[in-house]
Amino acid sequence: MQQAQFPSQAFPAYPRLSVNKPDGWVELAAVGLPLALAAEVPAGAFRPNVLVTLTRHGADFQVEHAVKDLNKRLKALTRFREEERVTDHAHGGDRIRVRGRFAGARGEVVRQDVSVVVINRGHVYDVVEITGTCSLASGDNRETEIRSVIDSLVVTCDE
Repeated sequence: MQQAQFPSQAFPAYPRLSVNKPDGWVELAAVGLPLALAAEVPAGAFRPNVLVTLTRHGADFQVEHAVKDLNKRLKALTRFREEERVTDHAHGGDRIRVRGRFAGARGEVVRQDVSVVVINRGHVYDVVEITGTCSLASGDNRETEIRSVIDSLVVTCDE
């Protein structure tokens, strides 16, 4: 009798992920995500953050599924206004980047940058999503930091 195992060619290992962590930001290991960072801010202030998720899908998954899911989630945000959308190829897969703003729970305007990468791994597709969020009251400095973290994403897939 043979064994099936993970990782293997049929069941590839999950990608390794890394991002740059700006000074004054902390890792949020307790949130249960592959990667999560947040800026250290005074109590009661909006806490800028960058969250990374990783999901695995079957062989019938298509990039269009990821786009549809992202659109649905963005539409659910209160008064979401899309400002930019770019589709390209990055990290070994197809990438969708969306930048926009919405009304936050405390009445502030919240900026959100999302990058979704769909990576064909043969028998499965891995979807890496990195989302950065900050209040516009945080100023351009936080937006720049968030974009820098998102742009620093490295996705490494073992063959």
